[in-house]
Amino acid sequence: MEYRRLGRSGLNISKLALGTMNFGNPTDKTASFRIINTALDAGINILDCADVYADGESERIIGETLAENGKRKDVLVTSKAFLPTGKGPNDAGNSKHHILAACENSLKRLKTDWIDIYFLHRTDFNVPQEESLAALDLLVQQGKVRHIGCSTHPPWRAVEAWWIADKHHYAKFVCEQPPYNLLDRRVENEIVPMCKAYDLGIISWSPLAQGVLAGRYQDAADIPQGSRGAFKSIYAERITPQGIEVAQQLAKRAIQKGCTLPQLAVAWVLHQPGITAVIIGPRTLAHLNDLLSAADLNLDDTDLNYCNRLVKPGAFVSDHFNTAGWRP
Repeated sequence: MEYRRLGRSGLNISKLALGTMNFGNPTDKTASFRIINTALDAGINILDCADVYADGESERIIGETLAENGKRKDVLVTSKAFLPTGKGPNDAGNSKHHILAACENSLKRLKTDWIDIYFLHRTDFNVPQEESLAALDLLVQQGKVRHIGCSTHPPWRAVEAWWIADKHHYAKFVCEQPPYNLLDRRVENEIVPMCKAYDLGIISWSPLAQGVLAGRYQDAADIPQGSRGAFKSIYAERITPQGIEVAQQLAKRAIQKGCTLPQLAVAWVLHQPGITAVIIGPRTLAHLNDLLSAADLNLDDTDLNYCNRLVKPGAFVSDHFNTAGWRP
């Protein structure tokens, strides 16, 4: 497994990060344990989570697994705050009240004294960034959080946060976590250049484009029951006829290279400039074992040019920013 420098943090992280959103729902606890331990044995050293995944069950599973295998000190654990965790008027967002409460609850579920990277899951236009950053800095000073990051933020908000933190001597973001796959390449326009300029790592999500680049959908109007697209409307919106057509063309390339479509889709993101790591979110152990091989798949200029013809750099055929709340 290759390890890459995560921005200004000084951390070296595996270029594949294990996403845990499926743990607890639909992947049961026993299967989740196996997936985590297999990933760690393969050299993955970062587990990506959030407080809302399976209503907190994903965090509980991580906590129980690391307590059982004794590998907490060897693993980087992330979590996130912003999305609603209750029905109260202050149970969401990036207020100091919610960030501090959310972090305490995540620590309990994770059975740990610290979170290695704590993300703002989305930006909050209703809260001044000074307040959010002050709360995050307090958590860092208390030793409950070691590094902070932002997820799916507008580049101007991330830069504003950097300068606010610099002015007040607060902890700074060390990475951004945007969606990035062959069907949605818009991060290349502003987010990747911003991260390079401010030395932020990039841990990207949804390399398989909601399963489209795994070949799981053949018709955008006929979404299979039990698939991610059938789970929520925001996921179904990302499944487009254009995206399915690109996936079918990419599948032909995968056959020529002697790899699977998901392996090629993940490897493509890993070969893009500025990318530190790609989050893979397997539902099953078989999915994980297939995706692990993407770390060793080499793409040459011919492969990359083929992909550029399918979707031009900076363009998109599927909107993976549809939960961002800021991109038109």
